[in-house]
Amino acid sequence: MKDFSIRISAYLFILFCIIGGFGAGLCEGADLNATIVNGDAEVYKRLLSQISLAKKKDERIIMQEMLVKKLIDLSGNTTQREIVINVPANPDQYGRLFLQYLDWSSERSALSQNIQEAGERLKVLKRQIALLPKDDKDLLSLELQYAFYKKGLKIYRKRAKALYEAMQKVPEIFVKALKTMDFARENIASHQKSLDEDLEKIELSIYKLKIERDRLSLLGRQGAVDKSEAAISALEEKRQGLLRQKLEWAFLDYSHLLKIKDKKVFAKGQAILDIAKSVKDGASLEQDLSALLARMDSLVLGKARTIHGLTLEEFKDLANHFWKSINTSFVTIGQTPVSILKIVVFCLVIIAGFLVGRFYKVNIKQLSLKNRSLTPSTLTLISNLGYYIIIISSFFLALNVLGIDLSSIALVAGALSVGIGFGLQNMVSNFVSGVILLFERSIKIGDFIELDSSLRGRVRDIRMRSITITTNSNIDVIVPNQDLIQNRVINWTMNDDIRRFEIPFGVAYGTDPQRVMELVTEAVENSEISHIYSSYRRKTRVIMTDMGDSSLDFMLFVWIKGADILRPRTTASRFLVLIYDTLEKNDIEIPFPQRDLHIRSLETDIPVSLKMQDRCSNDMADSQEAEQTINKGDISRLEKG
Repeated sequence: MKDFSIRISAYLFILFCIIGGFGAGLCEGADLNATIVNGDAEVYKRLLSQISLAKKKDERIIMQEMLVKKLIDLSGNTTQREIVINVPANPDQYGRLFLQYLDWSSERSALSQNIQEAGERLKVLKRQIALLPKDDKDLLSLELQYAFYKKGLKIYRKRAKALYEAMQKVPEIFVKALKTMDFARENIASHQKSLDEDLEKIELSIYKLKIERDRLSLLGRQGAVDKSEAAISALEEKRQGLLRQKLEWAFLDYSHLLKIKDKKVFAKGQAILDIAKSVKDGASLEQDLSALLARMDSLVLGKARTIHGLTLEEFKDLANHFWKSINTSFVTIGQTPVSILKIVVFCLVIIAGFLVGRFYKVNIKQLSLKNRSLTPSTLTLISNLGYYIIIISSFFLALNVLGIDLSSIALVAGALSVGIGFGLQNMVSNFVSGVILLFERSIKIGDFIELDSSLRGRVRDIRMRSITITTNSNIDVIVPNQDLIQNRVINWTMNDDIRRFEIPFGVAYGTDPQRVMELVTEAVENSEISHIYSSYRRKTRVIMTDMGDSSLDFMLFVWIKGADILRPRTTASRFLVLIYDTLEKNDIEIPFPQRDLHIRSLETDIPVSLKMQDRCSNDMADSQEAEQTINKGDISRLEKG
C-alpha cells in the first residue's frame, strides 16, 4: 500500500510538470531584441528602409518611422565633448564663470530627474514587452521606444558625468585666479545695495498683483485674471534673474574676503547659501554651492581653519534653524497654533507639578513626625488633597502655556456629560477608577494582589479601562478598574515583600506541648529553607491554639521575604514536610481522628470483638489497652471511648 501511494505521487508530480511546462510555453512572452536595443546608425537605417516598404502606413508605421529616425540621430550624438574651462583674467570673467557654474548645477538637477524618469519608463516598457507574444504587431514599436529611452539615458549619464567633472575643476580655477584678481569692494557693495532695492520693489509688485488677481477672481473676470497671472510670471522671472545677479555679487564679495583671509568669509558663505534657497531649484543649487565654498575655503585657509570656521557658522545656523523649527506651529487645536516649544513647555510644567506635589507629600509626612497632634486620617486627607490640587493646578497652567482656551475644556466636559447620560457610565467609571489607581498607587504594576479565594496574581498592566492580572498558572485575567475601587482588594506586596505564613498541625494527647514548640521552632530556624525572615518584631514562633477532639492543635508562625510569598502552597508544603519530619524523628505521634460509637440495641446474638483504648483520666501518663469479648446476651448499651 505504501509503494502504491508513492507511485501515485510520482505520477501526479510528472503530470504537474508536463502541464506546467505546456502552460509556460503557451504564456511565454517576448524577449528584448538586442539588435534593435543596442543597434548603431547603420542598423537603424536598414530598419527604416524595411519599414518604409510598407504599403499601408497607419499610425503604428508612422510612429515606428519617427522612432527609427530619432534613434539614427541619437546614435550619431553618442560622443560627449570635454568641457574646457579657462582661468578668469578679470572680475567680469570671474563672475561669468560663477554664473556658468550655476547653470551647470541647474542642468545637473534636470538631468538627474530625467535619468530617474527614463529608468522608470524602461522598467515599465520591459514589463509590457515581456507580456506580449512574439508575433504581436505592437512589439516592434515598444522595442524601438525602449531603445530610444535607453540611448537617451546613456546620453543623459554622459552629460551628467561631464558636468560633474567640470564642476569639480571650478574651485581650483577660482582659487588660482584669486592671486591676480583685483576686486573693487566699494563697487561690489553698491551693486548689492541696488539689487536689494530692486528685489524689494519687485516682490512688492508681485504681492500687489496677487491681491489684484484674487479680487478679479472673486468678480469672475477670468480675462483680467489671466493677464495678472502673466504679469506675475514675468515679474517672477525677473526676480529670479536679479537673484542670480545677487548671488554673483555676493560671490565676488566672498572671494575678496577669502583672498585677504578675513574671518567674515564664513558668514558671507552662509549668506550665499541663504540666497540660493530662494532661487529656482534651490535645494540642488545650495548643495553644489556648499561644496564649492567648502573646497575653496580648504584650498586657501587650510583644513583646520576651515573646519573651525564652518563649525562655528554651522552651529549658529543650526541654532537659528532649531529655534525657528521649534517655534513653528505644526498642528492647530481649535484656533490655537501649537509648536514643539509649547509642547515641551507643557510637558515641563506637568513634570514640575508632579515633582512639587511629591515634595509636598514628603514634607507633610515629615511634619507629622514633629507634630503629634495630627491624626493619621487628618494627615492623609491634607496630603492627598494638597497633592491633587497641585496636580490639577499644574495641568490647567500647562494648558494656558499651550495657548488652549479653557472654555473648550468646558465644551468637552459638557459633551462628556451628555455621553455619560447616553450609556457611558461604566466606561467613564472605569476611566476615573483607572486615574485614581494611577494617582493613588495603592495598586502598582508588579504588585501581587488577591481579589477572592480563587483569583490572585501579579499586576502586569494598568490601563485606562482595566488592569491585567497574571495568575501563578500563567492565566491573564482582565479586571475592570471599577471592581478594584468598589470591592476589597488584598495587596500582598504593597509596601514590602514580607508575609507571615500560618502553618497548622496537631499532635497526640499526652505529648509535652512545650517540647513540641521548642522542637518545631528549632527545626525551622536550622532548616535550609530560603527566604525565612527574622527581626526584632518578626520572629518565628509556635503556639498552641486548641485542645481538639483528637489532638493538641498548634500553629507555626513564620515570616517569609522575597518571591516565595507569591507561591503560598509551595511554601506551606515545605514547612509541613519539615514539621512532619521533625515529629517523626522525635517519636511524637500525629493522631488519627477519634469518634464515640453508641449502639442502642441488638436483636440478634452477634459475637463482637472490641479493642478499646481507655483514656478516662487526663492525669494518666501511659496508655492502657483492654480487650473485651461478648458472646451472648441482651446488650442495651455498648460504649467505646
